[in-house]
Formats: sequence, structure tokens, C-alpha cells
Amino acid sequence: MNIEAKKLVEGLRVRKVDAPTLKALTEEAEATKTPLYDVVQKRHILSDEELGKLTAEIIGYPYINVSKIEIPNEVLEIVPEYIALNQGVITFGLDEFNNRVKIATVNPFDLEMIHDLEKKTGREAEVFYTTKSNIKAIIGKYNQELKNIFLNMLPPGLRYTKEPMPGEKEKMFTDNEKLVAEAAEEEIPIVQIFEALLLYAYRHQASDIHIEAGRQNTVIRYRIDGVLHKVVSFPKIVHEPLITRCKILAGLRIDETRAAQDGRINMKLDNDNIAFRVSILPTHFGEKAVLRILVELEDSVNLLESGLNEEDYKKVIVNSTKPYGMMIVTGPTGSGKTTTLYNIIKLLNSEGVNISTIEDPIEYGIEGVNQVQVNHATNLTFANGLRALLRQDPDCILVGEIRDKETAQIGVESAMTGHMVFSTLHANSTAVGIPRLIEMGIEPFLLTAAVNSLIAQRLVRKLCPHCLQSYTFSSEMLSLIYNSKNIVDLIRRIGLKAYNQEELDRLGFKDEFVFYKGLGCRACGYTGYKGRIGLFEVLEMNEDIKAAMLKGASSDEIEEIAVKNGMTLMLEDGIRKALSGITSLEEVIRVIKA
Repeated sequence: MNIEAKKLVEGLRVRKVDAPTLKALTEEAEATKTPLYDVVQKRHILSDEELGKLTAEIIGYPYINVSKIEIPNEVLEIVPEYIALNQGVITFGLDEFNNRVKIATVNPFDLEMIHDLEKKTGREAEVFYTTKSNIKAIIGKYNQELKNIFLNMLPPGLRYTKEPMPGEKEKMFTDNEKLVAEAAEEEIPIVQIFEALLLYAYRHQASDIHIEAGRQNTVIRYRIDGVLHKVVSFPKIVHEPLITRCKILAGLRIDETRAAQDGRINMKLDNDNIAFRVSILPTHFGEKAVLRILVELEDSVNLLESGLNEEDYKKVIVNSTKPYGMMIVTGPTGSGKTTTLYNIIKLLNSEGVNISTIEDPIEYGIEGVNQVQVNHATNLTFANGLRALLRQDPDCILVGEIRDKETAQIGVESAMTGHMVFSTLHANSTAVGIPRLIEMGIEPFLLTAAVNSLIAQRLVRKLCPHCLQSYTFSSEMLSLIYNSKNIVDLIRRIGLKAYNQEELDRLGFKDEFVFYKGLGCRACGYTGYKGRIGLFEVLEMNEDIKAAMLKGASSDEIEEIAVKNGMTLMLEDGIRKALSGITSLEEVIRVIKA
């Protein structure tokens, strides 16, 4: 669908996009011979919702966000799921009085598709414009149980899978069932089952797929919004062929079953090119496979959308655009550290800057960035790769992870010799990151000279906007529930920040605070949550912190100094988001484990 550039610029100007930004967007579109609309979308100039409304305004169709509508199954299923994805169209309402069907589509000018829908329903179509992301969000609402989809792919003799009740042993084959299963084994459509596992994980916005071997079953689990959900349990006879198929696609050895293996699968799903990072590990009952779904960076959220508040965002931008120094992102596995660094690199990426990375593995490909994959077979380690990169005249260097003294030492030296170095480190907070580096053998005086800032982060689930409900807690109730003076004091401090005690007494304040929870609905799969957002803390190096480091201060002392200098703790950031209805207090406590 072509959007006229002149009208798009006018619309952006109305939405307060400044002249220098508009000029830069136009120049990029001309230089890359890319439609201006695609550049605007790629650079996240407007939110998906705002760009959708602007597009609808330009093309003259009403805008609808179908992801916020409760759609009856019988209406939704007028358009089959695969057509909804491939053609970007769904039906969301029937107007009985006017004999109309309401459709939302990413391409209102596809008259052939609209005519087919009118013919199928016997109704006139009332057409609305919506975005591709809205269509994708609806896919999860199709009332088809994944378990039935997968089990129906098996031959009838293998569909017995009765799940054991809690406390029961797993169901064992009888002699007769063994014969049936062995006869059916040759008919198992492993290729189709494996592809379906990947396809539905992508459609349901899972981040990981777990294929796990039990004594008599193979369990498939998806991690959605940071939480694992069991999808289906196959008979054990399916396990080895599934793992073999995974190995073939990932280019791994199928005859090796006693060693860990890592690989990568690239597939086209729903017309999108998707990459899966594959890890195979031998376990007691058979090999386990975990596939991490790697979403293209262009589709990922930017730093502000990821949860950074404006004050911390400014700190990150200031410290990442310095001519030299080191920025370290800390957090556990799966907390979004690499994505944060990639988004920073994406902001710095331009024709005049030479950016190089050394990673294990390369998770996202970025045009214009020189990315190097660690290869232990050729002794291309983080340390050796980093040494080689320094001879490539880099301005910015991204080191996937600091794992040892050698890598840390070279990174620190690089930051002190005119390079901007970015890396990740496994640590629970920004302040703990400093002692971790000292434990690796880096002298404190070198760290004070090299490190500009540290970022710590976690990911929490966002509350579903469709089933959000508020509730009130008193300080006394919070003390009973959480048994933590730290949490209650933080809630009181944040919640009462706008008032002094005299004003509270005058207002008759009852020492109560409003939080939120998701009741659960079809839109969020009855979990109460949909999507994730980051909790952050950003520690900037200053003279007070440097002096404390040189004196051998503990992480608690460094944190106390940073807070006095204006650092927002992750727990505080989480409580603010909980009080704002972005997430729940329970989710914040679960993730930070305060």
C-alpha cells in the first residue's frame, strides 16, 4: 500500500515531529530509495497506534484497534487463521440491522479480498484500517487448542496420551499399545509437527520452545511473557525423531547424543524470516532441545518503550555517546541485556562510525555493523577476538559478555585508549557489578578511569489492559503480606511524594495505596498479563563513587552513594510502574525477589 510522502510529512508535522527529524527522514528515504512510510515505521517516529491512526486518516478509512475488542469466536472464524495472517484481514463484527460484516485489514484497497468476504458471508463489507501488529495480536484469540492441533497430526494409534494426575506415575505402554505405537511410528509426520511447533510459538509470541524428554512422554512448553506454559505432551516414541529433525535443520550432528550442541535454524513463517537459536543437551531420559526465537531488531521496541524512564534514558544516551569509556549492562540470563545494548548500537549506527562486535552467538544481524562470531574451534575467543577488533580501527566495540579476567582487562584497556566499549555482565545490580569486576582481577583505579556507567535490568509482565482492575492496600496490610520494611517504606515514599504530613492530615489520608491486577480474559489467555517491560537502574560514575571504590567500599556502600546522587533503584522503578497500573506489585516482587 503506497502512502503519499507529502501527506505523510503533513501528518507528521501536525503530530509535532520537528523539522530536523522530518528532513533526516526524507533524506534517508531518498538515499536508500525506500518509501518514506517504511523509514518512519523503521525509526519508530510514532507509536504503532499513532502511525495506524495517521495512515487511516491519509487513506480515508476509519481506524480500529482490533486487539482491544472482544470478538465472538463465530465471527472471528469467518476468516481462517492462515488467511488472517497471510492477507492481513479479520472479521470483528456483524451488523444484523444493516446486513453488514465489519472487517479490519492492513490493505483496504484489496477489493478482490473484500469481494470474496462479501460473497462468503452474504453481507456488505464495512471496511476499517488496522495495523499488522494488531492483526498478529488477534491470532492468539483463535479458539483452537494447540494441544488438539498437534495431537491430530499423529496417527490414531498414538493419540492415547492420557496425562497422569498429580501424584500419579506416568502412563506405561501395555504390550498391545506397544505394537500399535510401533506400527504407527512410520506414519508420524515429524516434519509437519516440528514446523507447526515453531509456527505456533511464533504466532503466540513465545520467546523459547522447550522439547523435554520424560520417562514415557515428550513435553512441549512455550515461554510466553517470561513464564513457561505446557502446550502438549506427545508419546515418547515421537521424541527422538523430533530432536533429529531439529538437529538436521540446525546443522548439528545427529549421531552425537552424549554431548551438548549449539546451532541455528532460519525459517520462513507467516511470510516472515525467523531465526531460532538451538541448544541441545543430554538429560536422564533423552536429549532436551531449547529453541530461542530471535525477533528481528527492527521489530523490537526502542529504549523508551522498553521501560526506561526519561531521566535514565538521558543518562544512557549521554554515557553511550561519549568518545570513549565503558558501559556495562548487568542482569541474569533472559533479562534483555543484549537487546538493550543492540538498541543502543542501533542509535549510534551511522556512516561515520565504525562499530564492531564479538558475540557468542550473534543474535541479531545489524546492517552496517561488523559482527564477529566466537569460534572456540579456531581459538577465536572473546579475548582473542577483541584483540583482533582493536586492529580494525573501531570507534565502538560491543563484547557479548565479560566472562573472565582476560576479556575484562582488554575491554578496560580499550575503553582507556579512545574506544567506546559496551558489554554485559552477570550481576544482580549495578553496584554489585563493580565488585564482580574487581573479583576478576581488575584494579579499582583502572575501573574508575574506564567505566562511564552501569545499567541493571529485569523484565516484568505487563498487565492486560482489557481486564485491568484496581484494588487498595493499606501500609499495615502490605507489611503483613510482604514482611519487608524496605518495600513498605518505598511504597510510602513514592506514594506520598507529592504531599507533606500536614497536607495528608488535612486531607484525611488513610495511608492507603492503589495497585492493579489483571482478572484474566481471552485477550491475555486468562493470565492477566500481556507483554513485558523492563525495570531499570542506571549508575553513573562520579567522584563520590570513584573515591569509595578506591577505598574498597562494598556494593551496599556504593549503592547508597549512588542513590544519594539520584539513582533510581530497580525496586523503586518497579513500584512506580505498579502504582501506575503498568504491572502488578506481585510481579515486581517475584522478579526482583526483594
